[in-house]
Order: sequence, then structure tokens, then C-alpha cells
Amino acid sequence: MRVIRHVLLFVALLGFGCSPHATLPRIKVEYSPSEDLACSLPPGSPIKEEWKAEMLSREPEFVRLWQSEGLKLLAAAEAISGKDFPSQEIKARLTLCNAPSESFPGEDRVTINMRYALKSFTPEAVSIRYKVDTLFHELLHIFLSRHPIENSALLKEHATEDERVRDHLHLLALQKAVLLRLDEPDVLKEVVAVDSTLPGGYYKRAWELVNATDKEYLKYVAELSK
Repeated sequence: MRVIRHVLLFVALLGFGCSPHATLPRIKVEYSPSEDLACSLPPGSPIKEEWKAEMLSREPEFVRLWQSEGLKLLAAAEAISGKDFPSQEIKARLTLCNAPSESFPGEDRVTINMRYALKSFTPEAVSIRYKVDTLFHELLHIFLSRHPIENSALLKEHATEDERVRDHLHLLALQKAVLLRLDEPDVLKEVVAVDSTLPGGYYKRAWELVNATDKEYLKYVAELSK
């Protein structure tokens, strides 16, 4: 019966069509050099002028890409899960501070670390599209805080894993379901590859569990959709 349910869910994902959703939040994306000033003052935490200049030049590209792809990502997550995002405005602050991307569910805001998307910062810069998916990732944290998963058999199964790994299992499974439904396998491949290089190895381990089999992620989506 459990296998049949997963198959039925997979068929439903294949048949789902994205359309504008009245409850989708408005995501206000912005980069403000003045907001980055405070984090650049302590010794060892400079933000170079060439980083700022490149960030300002790339900001319109990020905004355009989010405007073309972001609503589709959010609408797909809602349709797959049968649950909705908060409808209020959420501020997405692009930053060059030396801090990881983060969500603040109680404050309706997220921060996206853009350093590693800048060629002036690293010769192996990630794509702006990856950072758009990082924004989607952080918005999914807000989404899951609105719809907490209770009595998860899968989380009990992985009780010995680090909490940061467990906190990302359902999120990454939903992110994968969305990207596959939107026919973005190359984007998904980049997300998994870059995530797997992040410090601590927590994302790498979470993706290993979600990708244990071709259909493993559907188990997590099924729990999320209850």
C-alpha cells in the first residue's frame, strides 16, 4: 500500500500544471551596500569595493531571473504539497557579509550570501541561477515553519543523523520535486553538486539520503503532503 501511494504521488507530480496562485508572497529582492557596512567593519571581515561593484552590476540579473523563475518555483511547491506560503511580503536581502544564507521565519525575511557568485571574489563562481535556488531554499524554510511535519516516520528512521541533516530532508525532497516537475534536471544537478561542497557536510549527507533511490524523495514529499 505504501509503494502504491508513492507511485500515485509520482503520477500526480507528473500531471501537475503550474499557474499563478493568489496566495503567493511578494518577494522583495534588494542589495544595499549600506546594510553590509556593519559586517565589514570588524577586523578580518572586509568587503572589497570590486565585490560591491560587481554585485551592483549583477543585481538586475538576479532580479530578472527571480521574476521569471521564482513564482513558478513557489507555485509548484504549493501545488505539490497542497499547502501555501504566507501571503505577506518577504524581504530577500542579497549580501556580501561573511555569513551563510539564512531565513528568519518570524521576521518574514531571508539573506542570501552572494560572495561565491562573484568572479571578483572567486574564479570558480557559482551561477546566479544557483543563488536564485538558494533564495527558494531559504523561502522553503519559512514554508516548512508554517507547516511543521509532526510524527515523521522518516525522521525517526534517521534519528541518529545530525539535526542539521534531519532539518533539511523534507525541504530538499520538495526542492527536488519542484525542479523535476519544472523540467530542470540540470539546475537540480548543480544544486546538489554545489550544496555538497558546503562546509560541515550536512547538505551533502541530506542529499545522499534524499537521493538514496530514484524515488526516495517521494517518501518525504508524501509526509509533507499529509
